Amino acid sequence: MTLSFNNPTRSYDERRGVIRFIGHDGLNQILFLFPVELLDQAAPAPRLHEQGYLMAFDRYRTKIIAIAQAMYKQNNRSMIELDAGAVGSSLRIAN
Repeated sequence: MTLSFNNPTRSYDERRGVIRFIGHDGLNQILFLFPVELLDQAAPAPRLHEQGYLMAFDRYRTKIIAIAQAMYKQNNRSMIELDAGAVGSSLRIAN
């Protein structure tokens, strides 16, 4: 099956410091956790708050989804935590 992200819903988990978003592989729901510290590194003003993190996530959504798809292809699990090793410097793009 192909991993899809038809639902753009995402949420900020302050306790864990991640943004949660969901992908679907057929009928299977895949939870992705994206650490907000990576958005702090890419943002012009670090240490954003919930709304800022969600806006930054949306700004980089295309790149984040591509990374999530690649990680799912390698790991094929029901929950995948993206990390600096997976993301690298790919969020550092020209504004």
